[in-house]
Amino acid sequence: MLRISKFIMIYDTHAHLDIVKDLDKVILNAKSANVKLIISNSVNIKTLKQSFEFQKKYPEIVKVAAGLYPQDALTREEGILQNDSFEDFKKIVKENKNLIVAIGEIGLDLKNGENLEEQTKLFKEQLNLAKELNLPVIIHSRKAEKEALEILQEYNDLTIIMHCFSGKKPLVKQAIELGCYFSIPTNVVKSEQFQGMLQIIPKEKILTETDAPFLSPFKDKQNEPAFIEESIKAISKIWNLSIKETEKIIEENFERVF
Repeated sequence: MLRISKFIMIYDTHAHLDIVKDLDKVILNAKSANVKLIISNSVNIKTLKQSFEFQKKYPEIVKVAAGLYPQDALTREEGILQNDSFEDFKKIVKENKNLIVAIGEIGLDLKNGENLEEQTKLFKEQLNLAKELNLPVIIHSRKAEKEALEILQEYNDLTIIMHCFSGKKPLVKQAIELGCYFSIPTNVVKSEQFQGMLQIIPKEKILTETDAPFLSPFKDKQNEPAFIEESIKAISKIWNLSIKETEKIIEENFERVF
């Protein structure tokens, strides 16, 4: 794998470190690849507490985003949220505000969940919490891009990051008009969706992510923060800029948000 210059620092806005295998090695790989920060996104109270532990173990590189994943999706897949109340979550977040850089991953999911009313209620509660704490939000909107953007119109004073946004071009443009940032995953190396988005989204609104261990740029390999290198190379080609110029733009975007 071609290594980017050691002077370049790169960022993973969205990873799930709680399900990454061999995390110690993954963190070492990230440091070797000049990853400056990894934001560990939670999906429930259990994974939020795990993220705090990762931050304690790797304080120089791991930051925490606190979120409850779309409710019905979790209830169907794992049943975890049945024991997670928003009030318990809110209490933990407020008690640990100094350790949290964003509210995420939150949003709507109409692929694995169908109870839109309940999902919307939970989504708005977390958006209101982000507003109260003046934190950016990291948004999941799978098969619910239109519905998520309709809600986010009411929160245009928040800093909004659309994670792995897969809406069609009119919805991408709607999110751009709303002022959203877009975190582009590492499978941009092979995804026409994300390659196309990079041609219409303003450069100052682009962030990088892995969604590790998912969406790897390499077949049959667990995704990990070190692979952000591949995103930088792909984005630089689309933008017709050098790798250093591309990295500098994304670094400035990251620092503006977080």
